[in-house]
Parts: sequence; structure tokens; C-alpha cells
Amino acid sequence: MRALLASVLVVGLSAGTSRAADETYTIKLYKSKEGTKNTHERSESSKASTVLETDGLKKEENTASGLKETYTEEILEIDAATKQVTKLQRTYTVAEKTEKGETTKTVYAGKTVLIEKKGNEYVLSIDGKPLTEDEAPDLVKTYRDKKTDEPTNEDLMPAEAVKVGQSWKIAGAKSEKLFQALGDGKAKYDADKSTIEGKLLKVYKRAGAQFGVMELTVTMVVTEIGTGEEFVRTTADSKMVMKITIDTCIDGTVEFEDSTADIDLDIAAEIPDAGSIAVRGTMTLKSKIGALKK
Repeated sequence: MRALLASVLVVGLSAGTSRAADETYTIKLYKSKEGTKNTHERSESSKASTVLETDGLKKEENTASGLKETYTEEILEIDAATKQVTKLQRTYTVAEKTEKGETTKTVYAGKTVLIEKKGNEYVLSIDGKPLTEDEAPDLVKTYRDKKTDEPTNEDLMPAEAVKVGQSWKIAGAKSEKLFQALGDGKAKYDADKSTIEGKLLKVYKRAGAQFGVMELTVTMVVTEIGTGEEFVRTTADSKMVMKITIDTCIDGTVEFEDSTADIDLDIAAEIPDAGSIAVRGTMTLKSKIGALKK
């Protein structure tokens, strides 16, 4: 009897495993709605080493920086045509930066920032007073450079349903859009060698919603670096690799995301008639978003 029960149990478990392995998931991310309120926790830490050799002299500079932000966000308006958020407000409880070992609070720490698109530009203000780029360079620049067609998390999702353990690749215009954003006008890349790959690691249920953990690997093969019209060719092995792990709701019903991105940068270039430059560094970005509890 024990042997029979054991056999039945093994067969049952095997059948269950097979069904689970064959199940596919169409990944659908939560989309913000007007009136949505959520909480955000963000942190960044980076280390970089820049080596410049010119006229027989070698200069090395090592830098480290960090950022921490905690805020609540309320979506006030969304453009019906573009689906882009055009008006929102953020109330910051923590907003600080660390550079050269010194941590300072931003001017909007403990404040509510109104962010509103007027015409083709975003205007940021606190208590009706404009927030300038001199006062909050990173935050203002984020919205100053914001484009209607900028890449989103949806651009990194698979077009077809996938199984747990299955990988996918992002090709064409969507990958090009992301690489251009990563280059930020200061780096050019090899479109044929640069890749974006994703993989569904696991799935689970929470409060009746379908959740999943995904891994994304972005490899950007850098061919030139510079600013404006002045660019120099990089060495053949110059690249940036970004590995992202995202834990999120994948049926689009719940606003939740817990993500970590680890970035490795290794770029070198010969500067004609001047010398060479090498930039190597690491960065870790963490972000957690959740619907505000009522």
C-alpha cells in the first residue's frame, strides 16, 4: 500500500510539474491612471575610474557618488493621445546626494514638487515658485530632456507569451530607442553587436494577482564617445553591460515593482595627436514602487 501511494504521488507531482512548465504568460505591466497614488524608494551608488594619458603624463581620477529618494507620487493628468503623464506631484520625505564623501539634502527634500507639461516643456515648481536647473539639476534635466517616444519598461517585454525559463530578444526600433537613451548624446554604439535579452525566471500569485520575476541583460557595444560633433573611436572591446532584475505584477492589475540594475562600464579610446582615455566603473540602481495604501 505504501509503495502504491508513493507511486501515485510521484506520478501526480510529475504531471503537475509538466503542466506548470508548459504554461505560458503574456506579460502585461500596470499602467498609471489619473488619480493614481503610489510610493517610491530609489537609491543609486556608483564608482568610476578615469585615466587620461597625454603628452607623456598620466592622470587618474577616482569618483564615488550616491543618491537616495523616498516620495509619494500622485498622477494628476494623462494625455489621452500619447498616454504620457503630463501633470503630477511628488512629496519628498528623503532626497539627498552623496559626492566626494559628503551627503547633502536637495532643495526639494521635505517639499511637494508639482511637475506639469506646458506646451512642449515641463515646468517644475514648489508652492507656485519655479524650480530652476541651478537648484535641482538632476530632477529638472530629467524632465527637460523627456521625449514623447522615450523607452519604457513595456519596450523590454516580450511580444509573445513566454514560459518560465524562456528567453526573448528585443530587436529593431525598440532596442535602438533604448541604446540612444543610454548613449545620451555622448556615446555611439554598434547596432549589430549590441543586444537586449530578457528571461522569465519565476512566477507566483499574490492577493489573487499574477506576479513574476524577470531578468534583463542589456549589452551596449560602444564605438565612439564624445560630445557635440567631436567624437573619438573606442577600442573594439569597449562596452556597457546592464543586468536588471524586476519583480512585478505581470497581469497589469496591481501597481508594484521592485527592481535592481547593476551596470558595468569599460570604455577606452585613443585621442588623435593627444593621448588616450579609459573609463571604467560600476553602478547599482534600486527602485521600489507600490500603490499607496488607503
